[in-house]
Amino acid sequence: MATLNELIDKLNEDLSREYSHMHFYIHAAATVTGLHREEYQELFMKEAADEMGHVHEFGKLILGLGGQPNPVVAPFFHAHNPDPKTLIQEAIKMEEEVVANYVQRMDDAEELEKNGGIDKVHGRWVHIFLEDQIIDSRQTVDQFREILK
Repeated sequence: MATLNELIDKLNEDLSREYSHMHFYIHAAATVTGLHREEYQELFMKEAADEMGHVHEFGKLILGLGGQPNPVVAPFFHAHNPDPKTLIQEAIKMEEEVVANYVQRMDDAEELEKNGGIDKVHGRWVHIFLEDQIIDSRQTVDQFREILK
């Protein structure tokens, strides 16, 4: 990652996926079936609220870096059979992918830091920001894995 604008473009891709995660959880809450449907609806709506917070945080980060947040929603999983197990498995997959993406983005931010000057500051800020995002998404993965046991 050589420039701040390239990093902002990547962060906008991440923002697009955060929008899709929010939509996934809202859709999951609306369509989940089964005996414990109400409990799963509550769980998925809580996750949707968390994702809405991520969307807001990413938007502020991108603006702070001098970019413009992109409102495009990436495609997201729609279950034809929205049973809780299928939805939880998809959520785990989705959250694991986002953790891997953020680890890569941290590497991109470190590359930006090598430019020195204000790029070093911007790169470090993005790195710190992504640490919190990784913690949150990884905790969600762990929580969902426990549910499936």
